[in-house]
Amino acid sequence: MKFVMPGDRLGYKEEFVAGEGVYEENGEIFAAVAGKLIVRDKVINVEPVKVIPEIERGDVVLGRVIDVRNSLALVELSRKKGLDRDLKNTGLAALHISNVQSEYLKDLNSAIRYMDIIKARVIDEKSLKLSTKEDEMGVVKSICSLCKHEMVREGNTLKCPNCGNVEKRKLSSDYGKGEW
Repeated sequence: MKFVMPGDRLGYKEEFVAGEGVYEENGEIFAAVAGKLIVRDKVINVEPVKVIPEIERGDVVLGRVIDVRNSLALVELSRKKGLDRDLKNTGLAALHISNVQSEYLKDLNSAIRYMDIIKARVIDEKSLKLSTKEDEMGVVKSICSLCKHEMVREGNTLKCPNCGNVEKRKLSSDYGKGEW
């Protein structure tokens, strides 16, 4: 058994077919995940190996929003509450607009934005679905969408001390405290 890391070159398109856990770039095949290299019938796969503690339903996690599209925010998880080290190779978690707050939310960008740091509860550990409906869940750190300075909480809104821009978010009760 050979163990490979993301970015390891595994072969060339001319010799192998790219399977699960790999990607092809400029005719070369690379590992997309850390795991066990498996080659069968000229198909190259990498079977992911969990190198982190399991994330379970009900866990509180911290992550950065890396994409917001229509009704879904993609979150790159970094920490699990109660674990004294960063999470690695968790993949992406999803926060659906229906799980952001208890009240109706028309536009996801009015509650969560690109690069926000959020605290969320895991509601489905298999597909990594998150919820921020509880008061202590939501955005804990945010940057101004205009000038990229850190936003300061003023009541239920955020204000940029640099340019004066005011924005709304689904704020955690812990916003700006540096703890979670």
